[in-house]
Amino acid sequence: MIRSRFVRSLTLVLTTFVAISCSDYSPTAPPLAPAQAQDGLISGLLGVVTGLLGSVLRVIGFVTDPNGIDVHAVKWAPSHYNVVRTVSGTIGSDGGTLAIPGSDFTISFPRGALSTPTWIKITSDGNGYVSYDMQPHGLTFAKPVIVTQRLKNTSVYGTPTALNAFGAYFPKDLLDLSGTIKALEIETTTIFSGSNGQAEVETWLLNHFSRYMLSSG
Repeated sequence: MIRSRFVRSLTLVLTTFVAISCSDYSPTAPPLAPAQAQDGLISGLLGVVTGLLGSVLRVIGFVTDPNGIDVHAVKWAPSHYNVVRTVSGTIGSDGGTLAIPGSDFTISFPRGALSTPTWIKITSDGNGYVSYDMQPHGLTFAKPVIVTQRLKNTSVYGTPTALNAFGAYFPKDLLDLSGTIKALEIETTTIFSGSNGQAEVETWLLNHFSRYMLSSG
């Protein structure tokens, strides 16, 4: 059982869910203009929470271990068309959003997360696992950025394992595609239910860029 150091802001997590619920992105589009993003988050929040979100099912706290934490990598569902997908764009101090719709992935940068305009590139790996390469590697943020991952097309969707899933940071040389990875960090992860009560959406809070994977304990 993963121990918790609990719990950063659920407000950030809720607003990310609103962003992907109220907007239509393409994988090659530039980031959403910051003013548009913030207006959409505020105006859509109440309707999304009451109509689509259901409830927060679980919050998993932030954990680190320099020796690595053994976790299980989560695969895409067999029905998911798994290929390499990429999105990129410049994010400045006002923040913005990038998305890979084919991987059910969105990343949102709050105002002040970055101090200068920075070229961001996110790659959804084509290895059969729900994993992402986020560049530039080593980039750190003054405020956590928010990843939103829908679970419907993953192998854990509709199973009890979905409640124990989380975002994990791993270096490339610690990835074992037999199904186990040694994660150096388990990110603060919030799991939301849909109207049917089962886990539908996860959000992760990230303080730096590297490689991340949907995992389970």
